Amino acid sequence: MNSPRQLYKFLSQKKGHIADLITQAEINQKLSKSLNNLLDPALVNHVWLANLRVQTLVLMADSAVWASRARYFSPLLLQKLQNNSHIFGDVNKIEIHVQPAVQKNSSEPPPLPRHMSDSAAECLAATAESIENVELKAALNKLAKRRNQSID
Repeated sequence: MNSPRQLYKFLSQKKGHIADLITQAEINQKLSKSLNNLLDPALVNHVWLANLRVQTLVLMADSAVWASRARYFSPLLLQKLQNNSHIFGDVNKIEIHVQPAVQKNSSEPPPLPRHMSDSAAECLAATAESIENVELKAALNKLAKRRNQSID
């Protein structure tokens, strides 16, 4: 009987495009960890390795602000990369692109604004008059005054 194997181990043993992709992903993961050690600490959570191709390190930033800051530090980073050529190879250029964080695309429509009817506001005000607790009375009166305004 065959024992179960992890899928990535099975696929990486095969020859072809998938094995090449897995190998490249593993290399990029190691490079990414090494890059994080070289980056300015403020950039680590906002800039990441996209690719390393023919002497060019390609970085992605989650906003234009962080891309600009990464560009400011890129000469120092390039020097650090060249000092670590045993890891990164012969890098002589850094490209920085912006890839905004993916927004949650909700299929639900936004909630409709809620309105309070005049009778509900009157009921809240009347209830507030009969309550002795000062804080609760003030809260109910505040709600009653929001009549015909959206309550979000």
